[in-house]
Amino acid sequence: MRAAAVALLGLLLVACASHPRQPAPASPAETELRQRILEEALAQLGRPYRYGGGDHAGFDCSGLVLHVYRDAGIELPRTAAQQRRHGRAVAPEAARPGDLFFYRIDGGDHVVVYIGDGRAVHAPRPGRTVTIAEVNRDWWKKRLVGARRLIGAGV
Repeated sequence: MRAAAVALLGLLLVACASHPRQPAPASPAETELRQRILEEALAQLGRPYRYGGGDHAGFDCSGLVLHVYRDAGIELPRTAAQQRRHGRAVAPEAARPGDLFFYRIDGGDHVVVYIGDGRAVHAPRPGRTVTIAEVNRDWWKKRLVGARRLIGAGV
């Protein structure tokens, strides 16, 4: 009888250990903050790319992120490389809307605001406007260097 109980306990422990940990649900304040970030990011669609830009006259990638987060009351440094040192790393598949994805493109750093469903808002390059990218495509995946969370528990 004791052997059966020990075996059953062992099976239960293995089953519990194999369950992936579910993320903690977002607080109402976090949900509201993420919504504000998404709304501001989406409001910039169509604005021109402008190197060094960080206002409605035009944005570069890190200027867009700086603007969107500042509007939500979160201060960040100016460049994508500096922004990548803030918050905490998250697996891209665990990203939530409002998290940031960082890329290495043509030797430079690039940052986008993840909006969910494999899409992100970004300021791509001169001659283009702020747009939505499908970041689940292979082109993006090959250049991904990390995702960061600046909002929520543990940040």
